[in-house]
Amino acid sequence: MEFGYFFKNMNIPNSIVRIFIMLPNGQIVAQLRDNIPGIASQGMLSTFGGGVDIGESPQQAAVRELEEETSLKSDCKVEFITTFLYIKNNNPEFIQKNHLFLAKVSNFEKIEIKEGVGFVVLRKDVDFEKVNAGEGTQMAWKFLQEYLKSNNLCM
Repeated sequence: MEFGYFFKNMNIPNSIVRIFIMLPNGQIVAQLRDNIPGIASQGMLSTFGGGVDIGESPQQAAVRELEEETSLKSDCKVEFITTFLYIKNNNPEFIQKNHLFLAKVSNFEKIEIKEGVGFVVLRKDVDFEKVNAGEGTQMAWKFLQEYLKSNNLCM
């Protein structure tokens, strides 16, 4: 399957970046989405991020999206975790490429939320299957947990 910028006849990017933020104390931050009709995961817990633009690498998109949504740029390290495929609405014609990143911040006070209604600092034992989060975010959380364990990073 060849990936373009959007699914045919839809305003949904078929390649996106997802970003969790790690605070200096090891806790993880996720986004609370706006409750605006028409946006993905409205009113839900989600990752920061968005579509990968044409000609842009996932790493470049992650840095851009993080700055657009939180004002964070030079004072954090953005690490690639994995790429996974998500089948939207269980329809094999809508396979979305998700690039997962972890942004380690040195100064939590510099976070300024520009998209969404806010953010949540997560407990390490949060069960994403029991929170109001979309399937893609739930998948991303599982991959993040595996990454943190395999790299001996605690939260």
